[in-house]
Amino acid sequence: MLRRLVDILPTASPATVTPPPATALPATDPAASVLAQQVLRAAVEILGGRRPARQLSAVLGPDLLAYLMSLQVTAGHLEPRMRKVLPPQHAGGALEAVALVTMNTGVRALAARFEKHGSRWQCTALQLRLTAGDMRIGKR
Repeated sequence: MLRRLVDILPTASPATVTPPPATALPATDPAASVLAQQVLRAAVEILGGRRPARQLSAVLGPDLLAYLMSLQVTAGHLEPRMRKVLPPQHAGGALEAVALVTMNTGVRALAARFEKHGSRWQCTALQLRLTAGDMRIGKR
């Protein structure tokens, strides 16, 4: 015959959960947030061929400018349009922002990381993930 669990398990006092102490978020730099939005908007315009890439040379290094121009060749025909910029996330001297980009093939995310060097913010990473379908459309 089966016995009830209540009869065979030891009784325990209810567990008390203490939340971890709250850590202060780093102070946000409004100028950095504005810069992130402007750079992402300009990057989408560069992708679509509506703006020259050299206009971002002050905040993008040569490798990121080359990456952006290669994306223009690969994805420019997809007519990228800025949908919106998601609120940037700050993390001690760095900022990460994401722009939603509408293309003929769907919505993609353009992600960027900005780091503070002295008194200036620099874009240190930029990434747009394209799908296999995006690539096939370009080969027609």
